[in-house]
Amino acid sequence: MDGQNLKIVFFIGNMSHSGGTERVLSIIAGGLSQRGYQISIMSLWGNGQTFFQIPENVKIYWLEKEAPGAGILKKIKSLTSFLKQENADCLVDVDIILVFYSLILKRLIPQMRWISWEHFNYFYHFKKNQSLRGIARWLVGKFSDQLVVLSEEDKGYYQENLKLKCNIARIYNPNPYEEQAPKQEGEPIIFAAGRLTGVKGFDLLIESWKQLEPEYPEWRVLVAGEGEDREKLEKAIKDAGLCHFQLVGRTAQVEAYYKRAEIFALPSRDEGFGMVLLEAMDFALPAVSFACKAGPREIVVEGENGFLVEPENIEAFAQKLELLMSDEEMRREMGRKAQKSTCRFDKERILDEWEKLLESMIKQTN
Repeated sequence: MDGQNLKIVFFIGNMSHSGGTERVLSIIAGGLSQRGYQISIMSLWGNGQTFFQIPENVKIYWLEKEAPGAGILKKIKSLTSFLKQENADCLVDVDIILVFYSLILKRLIPQMRWISWEHFNYFYHFKKNQSLRGIARWLVGKFSDQLVVLSEEDKGYYQENLKLKCNIARIYNPNPYEEQAPKQEGEPIIFAAGRLTGVKGFDLLIESWKQLEPEYPEWRVLVAGEGEDREKLEKAIKDAGLCHFQLVGRTAQVEAYYKRAEIFALPSRDEGFGMVLLEAMDFALPAVSFACKAGPREIVVEGENGFLVEPENIEAFAQKLELLMSDEEMRREMGRKAQKSTCRFDKERILDEWEKLLESMIKQTN
């Protein structure tokens, strides 16, 4: 089959969200569409609007709009109808938890190939329904055609801990930006971004910054994003007596912050990849990141384009921030190396990897 005629359906929880997963999907779906693939997106939930721009020729099926209030059986029926209508060659889950739907969809449409694309690391569990992700990983490993993970580190965890019967591949998330101009002098700003939730570790960044603010009154910390921990973090900022630590909310213009800032901080307890880390480094920002599972160690080269710190060691995190804050020459040199290092994640290179994977899967069925 000619790869350019392939019909690919990406299946996601909620395409209305503004997170990294939705951003990456918009890039990959749009990129494959530009290369001639017939791309559709199925969204279980959502308000019918996307936060990130999607090409007009990419069809989005909003289950919540098409079958409002549907129970599980009606949902399966509606999703199956859409896949048959699209004559999908391949279904790509954009989150391993969707296995509970896709396992049934695959049985109903056996000729369709099924990829599970995981955006969290092997050890990550949500607070709610913690055991479900473990079950989902086992089911994917046993029944899917292909598992895609975001880092070599995570690939290793799957191979060590599961008896995989499916194929597994590592495909990095793509850098969404074109080549950036050399860094111009910014403002004394440490920038961070992500959901305001415990896993992103902004409480740890507050504790680290508390050690630095009195000595560096000209510097500020800005955090972009929203989430359920906003009030908790605001209280922590107030209780710590911090005047230069600000939660700036959700923004569609994150590039403006990358351009203004001098340093990027990633205080996460867990990452699937670390998309904002990659983006910031493309804008020539040296990074300080906890060496958490599972992505930062494949993006940051310790002491070259940033610093990796023992997870949750707030004193060491503060020390590395201070090193960069107090040494402009070091910031500039690390920033230049950071920008240069992002070429490994070039969008076209990542799209090539997706094309190779998709076409090899379809050939296996012919």
